Amino acid sequence: MDFLEKLNFLMEKYHLNKSTLSKACDIPYTTIDGWYKRGYEGLKLPTLKKLSNYFEISLDYWADETLIEPIPKNIDNSSLTQKELNLIESYRRLSPKVQSIIEQIIDYETTTQKQKESVNKNNP
Repeated sequence: MDFLEKLNFLMEKYHLNKSTLSKACDIPYTTIDGWYKRGYEGLKLPTLKKLSNYFEISLDYWADETLIEPIPKNIDNSSLTQKELNLIESYRRLSPKVQSIIEQIIDYETTTQKQKESVNKNNP
């Protein structure tokens, strides 16, 4: 996804139009409108920071063309491998039913692992 596709995604998700985004982010309306009319080639880092701060997302979101939905700022992307980021993105595309099944598997595996660790601690 390119910059405008990501921006459109976020604007739809948060029910924003160009005018409300402009006011919320303190970015001139003409700048935002210009991205749609003339392109975003001259997009500046401070402007990306304003957008990232408003949406509470990492700057990495804008640079990674494989991400559809941003990873919130409170998740430390730098500690995730590319495989982990891809898995997160794949998970987000799944239906809620399939996500629930995956969560159950993870819960089961986590519980099993904790039980094994507990047995190992008690039986050295």
